[in-house]
Amino acid sequence: MNISRKPMFTTIIYGLLAGISFIPMVMVMSSLIYWTAAFRLAIWLILAGYLVILTRWGRVSLLSIAFPLLLLLLLVFWGDTNSAFLFLALGVLSWVRSGICFHGGLLKSLVTEAALCLGAGALVVFFTPHSTITWGVAVWMFFLVQSVYFVIFAEFGEKKEEQVELDPFHQARSRAERILSVGS
Repeated sequence: MNISRKPMFTTIIYGLLAGISFIPMVMVMSSLIYWTAAFRLAIWLILAGYLVILTRWGRVSLLSIAFPLLLLLLLVFWGDTNSAFLFLALGVLSWVRSGICFHGGLLKSLVTEAALCLGAGALVVFFTPHSTITWGVAVWMFFLVQSVYFVIFAEFGEKKEEQVELDPFHQARSRAERILSVGS
């Protein structure tokens, strides 16, 4: 199996940095706005940064993710529960990753997105983070699970080597050199 390491490791490192920066982001923003809005805005900023990285890997325009991000940004300040916001954030991540940036088979993409997003979301719920610090760890754990996407769809992150065929003269020359080297 040819696993692309660059997107996988970048996702893990981005998740670690996002988890670490989540704590000061929420603390600073909660001094200006309500904690729930600060929490959602921090999640939105982290997701927006990751989606920008995905657009670079998928070689699509940044404008293609503007509508999903704007829709989710509106829900930061308009919504009742964090659970609904987080579920919609998972939907936006799946939409952008498998629908806009990387086009795989429909069934494979649906199964993969459902397993990764819902599985990672279930892990976060299972560990029930209640403080800002535990949410920072949960963000990193979420991105650890998301890095598995690039193991399943290995062809997206790694450029395939082009095979250049030698012209017939060079092929004949290399065969003749092999014959002469064996005869010596």
